[in-house]
Amino acid sequence: MATLVADIGATHARFQLADKTTLIGQPLVLETLGFAQARQMLKKAIAELGNPALEGAVLALAGPRAPDTGAIQITNTGLAFTPGEVRDTLDCPAFLVNDFFALAHAVPGCEQVVQIGGSQLDRGVKALLGPGTGLGMATLVPTPNATDEGSSRSSGWLVLASEGGHADLAPGSFLEAELWGLLMQSHGHVSWETVLSGVGIKNLYAAVCAVWGSTPENLTAEAISTRGVSMDDPVCHQTLETFCALLGAAAGSLALTVGATGGVYIGGGIVPQIVEFAQTSPLRRRFDERGDLTDYAQNIALWIIIEQTPGLRGALEYFDLVRE
Repeated sequence: MATLVADIGATHARFQLADKTTLIGQPLVLETLGFAQARQMLKKAIAELGNPALEGAVLALAGPRAPDTGAIQITNTGLAFTPGEVRDTLDCPAFLVNDFFALAHAVPGCEQVVQIGGSQLDRGVKALLGPGTGLGMATLVPTPNATDEGSSRSSGWLVLASEGGHADLAPGSFLEAELWGLLMQSHGHVSWETVLSGVGIKNLYAAVCAVWGSTPENLTAEAISTRGVSMDDPVCHQTLETFCALLGAAAGSLALTVGATGGVYIGGGIVPQIVEFAQTSPLRRRFDERGDLTDYAQNIALWIIIEQTPGLRGALEYFDLVRE
């Protein structure tokens, strides 16, 4: 019997079968907005995967898990998943977890990473964040037998879920303060996710245009990033530079909050596509600018995860923890 793992965000839903601890084949990718109900999506995925008999399933979902019911609603779409409905649809034991909670289980075993400054890892706390459709966060706390050779039960990492992406944004320069003021006028509450996400890049671009006194074009986040990297458009370049600066600030704040001497990891769908730009951007500088604790922050390794589907691997790692 197979295991089903899924990484379901507001844009894409990825499904893959696994044999015990090994993922099989390539992920099935569905468009999240193509489904009005969770049951409809799950039935489509199972049919596309050949209607296998399932030992169990782990669904990693981009939203907070309700403590009373265990249900999760995708934050940016409203698509809701409940444990009972998922179990009935898949006809197997099923576990619903936050997507970055699942991704965090893959972090200790990540080999496809790019380091941006800092020293080598110690066995301290690790932090994870990543802009995609939203901004996810999680923390990994080592137990005495923690290792970096994987994230199975024997490795001893305790994962803590987080919704820190919705915490208040903290401007770190006069430009960012001006951008924050403009965003407050249109959003009311300005969180890290307001600017550090796919929609966030568009929000940031509109605010930069207002500061520059230019008329914003109707650009996608991908187009803004592409123009910013190529430097063909100075406003897009300023937008992407500011995006990386704010990400560095958010990552540095998270590192201090949880004491992440074991390193900070950046995942999600955006930054792995602009790794070279990120390496020369203000990302690391803003990570290090921690006032009295600048020396402390400078020793923390910062990593970008470039593995293709770490969320699915993390979901499978989690299933290994709970299957018994």
